[in-house]
Order: sequence, then structure tokens, then C-alpha cells
Amino acid sequence: MKLSLYIPCYNAAEYLEKSIGSLLGQTRPPDEILIIDDGSTDKSVEIASSFPVKLIRHERNKGLAAARNTAFKNAAHELVGAIDADVYPDKDWLEQLLLPFSDLRVVGTGGRLIEAFRETPADAWRALQLSQDLGEERIIIGGHSHKCLGGFGTILKKSVVQEIGGYNENYRTNFEDVDLCRRLVQAGHKLVFEPRAVAYHQRRDTIRSVIRTAWNWDFYFHYFNGGYNRIWLKIFFNFRSARALIWKHVRSGHFALLPIDLRLPFRHSQMDLHYHFSPARLAPVNAGPVRASVYIPWPFRS
Repeated sequence: MKLSLYIPCYNAAEYLEKSIGSLLGQTRPPDEILIIDDGSTDKSVEIASSFPVKLIRHERNKGLAAARNTAFKNAAHELVGAIDADVYPDKDWLEQLLLPFSDLRVVGTGGRLIEAFRETPADAWRALQLSQDLGEERIIIGGHSHKCLGGFGTILKKSVVQEIGGYNENYRTNFEDVDLCRRLVQAGHKLVFEPRAVAYHQRRDTIRSVIRTAWNWDFYFHYFNGGYNRIWLKIFFNFRSARALIWKHVRSGHFALLPIDLRLPFRHSQMDLHYHFSPARLAPVNAGPVRASVYIPWPFRS
């Protein structure tokens, strides 16, 4: 079966050449490569144009979910692969991801993501706390599984993704992959995590950027659990979770990560308050007492 593969791109000039080059060098190359430029203002378009790819541009930045939907709309083939602009795969990455599709019930596959850089405290903190790697064992995702395929590198069947409505663009740049996986599983489809398909994350972080990334990562967890319904409990949660993280890193000997742990609750609380008083704040959700209980210290939970 033929394969389209796309890279969603927003100001990724630093990484794009290596990412595209790694796709062209695959043991099983894609039948077409699409670059979905989401309103970049750097040299991303110039770099992409130097390769044999199909370039599709958004006039303005619409977010990652919209870029993914554009790719599925324009892909020529039923199997649609994706790899993030700051990720480069092993040479047999696509070959390994395609193998599970011999089972006709499989509608999507994904593999491992290894952090290429861990030397600085910020990169080491990201590798430990924001890991997207599901491990070394193959996982069948279906039924009541809570596992999800990371959007950084997947192959999905176009007809099935479009059948369930594609990516939810309300999520913009976070949680869109988790949401899609959950809807696929709820619709009765089968996904496979294939650990032999390995890719590497090229990102480097600063303390400031990794703290912001952590807040973005967890935003929808807190939103759906009612964390922003009572902002003072969310801020209290920030300090409780930071205390647990500090203790975890002390016990494991990761002392270089403590300056990040100490800054985390203050910066996240600042970002929470900015969101809470923002006119763009989302409508509150009725999370229910079970979900909302995560914000209440256990001695006070009913």
C-alpha cells in the first residue's frame, strides 16, 4: 500500500533539513512527502523548497491540529504518516511502522521517541518528566487502554481519521494527538505501538522553555479535571506536586534538576493566573467530584 508522509512545520528551519533528509534515506521511502508550513516567518519554506517535496502553506499560523488536517486533506494515499519537524528517524523507521498493517484491523501505528540531548539540566528534565517513549515492548492499544500514540511520528489510515472528523482544531498545538487516539479507540479501532520504529527528538531547551512546555503539556489534563474552576486549588496543587517532584529527584540523585523543580510552581502559578483572567479563557467544565478531587489534599477528600 502506498504511503504519504507529512511534516507539520512552524519556524523549524533549525531542524528541517535533517528531518527531510532522514525521510529520503529510508529503507522504505514514502511515496510522497508533504511539508505543511503553518505560517513560518523563518527560512523553513526556503529550506523545504530545496527538496523533492510538496509544499503546502497556511497564510497564517493556525496551529498543529489544523496543519495535520491539511495534510490528511491533501494526502494522495490511504496511509498517511507524520513526523514532527524536530524529529529524525532511524533508516528503517517507516519499514517497521508499516509491518503491523498486515493485520487489516490495525488503523494506526507509532514508535519510540528518544531524546537526542540530555546534557543540560533543562534537557535532562524534559527527558525525565516529558518523555513520549512508551518503552521497549510492543503494545496493542484498544478497548479500555489509556495508552496513546504520540503525534511526533505515526502512520494512520486516512479514511478512518476522516470518518471520525479528523483532528480537533480547538486544541491547536497540544492534546490533539491524544484526543484523536482516544476517539479512534472508542470507535473500536486497533492501534499498535511498535518499539522497533525508533526516532530521535532534536529539541534543546532552556529552563524557561521547558517550564512553559510542561505547563502546555498538562493544560488539558487540568482543564478537563476542573483545575481552572477553582484557581486557588490549582495553585495549591502546583506547590504540592513540585514538593513531590523535588523529593523524587533528591531520592534518585538528580540534584542538577532541583533549580527547575523549585521554579516550577511559581512560574506555573503565574501562567495559571494569566490564563484565569484572560478573555480567551475556555468555558468551565463540569468535571465531577472524582476528577476534581485531585486538587484536594487527601486528608480533606470526602
